[in-house]
Amino acid sequence: MDEHADKRKYLRLSGFLEGTFATDDGINGLIMLTNFSKEGLKASLNRIVENGKILKLEIWLPGSIIPTFMKGKVVWITKSSKEWTYDFDAGIKVLEINPEDRYRLMEFAYEHWRSYRRKE
Repeated sequence: MDEHADKRKYLRLSGFLEGTFATDDGINGLIMLTNFSKEGLKASLNRIVENGKILKLEIWLPGSIIPTFMKGKVVWITKSSKEWTYDFDAGIKVLEINPEDRYRLMEFAYEHWRSYRRKE
């Protein structure tokens, strides 16, 4: 069971989206979003960042030439148990996202969820 599940207020939708992140102090890296909710994200990062750090995210949605932009705050970060490109797992609280980008992100997550449900 996910150790952070008990703190969640909103339903989480799964999906995998790649992108980049940057901090104000010059840390840049790759990010893979693995699930989404109204207020937060679970993500995997290829670089360590401090708890509380503000990230500027650029996320690429499949089939779209325009990325989704948002700002988020790292609320927890741990070493990933998987051996892949992304060495760290993090919880990110969404601080800023324009309504259109939020809609596009949630639409992707919902469509991903629907296609998964049809396969069951």
